[in-house]
Amino acid sequence: MKLLKIGLFTFCISPFAHADCFNTVGRAFGISPVLLKSIAIKESGMNPAAVNLANRNHTQDICMMQINSTHFAHLARLGISPERLLLEPCTCVSAGAWVLHGLFQHYGRSWNTVGMYNAGSSPARLTLRMRYAREIKNIYIKLQQKRNRDQSEALAERVVNEEI
Repeated sequence: MKLLKIGLFTFCISPFAHADCFNTVGRAFGISPVLLKSIAIKESGMNPAAVNLANRNHTQDICMMQINSTHFAHLARLGISPERLLLEPCTCVSAGAWVLHGLFQHYGRSWNTVGMYNAGSSPARLTLRMRYAREIKNIYIKLQQKRNRDQSEALAERVVNEEI
């Protein structure tokens, strides 16, 4: 699995549509592409060049998934620099999925764990974590509803265009 993920980071060098990134990366990490997109929307409004230098703990967050600088050393061992995160949206999505996947492996799959993506695991940050998780869940539900509507409309269009 580790080689698959390293290969995925390398594969994501070539730019392609964000939707394809979320789908490909989501499958590789076993994470819903809609959940990954929900995080990107919340974290940066889907801005691949987003940079936050204002963290209280003097770290920084970059790219659409707002990857925290505490992960830079490990990502560097995989050949991923902060510059690549900013210039290659799919690499950024992969890094975000890698972070979330690690949290899921350590803490289990829950909305509380999703909240750890932003607020960390400290008991003192439970309120922030749950607020973040609730916001992600709301975005997730809206995206799922839109996806379901789009699929229904596409199906209806195919039915209408079928020959009898």
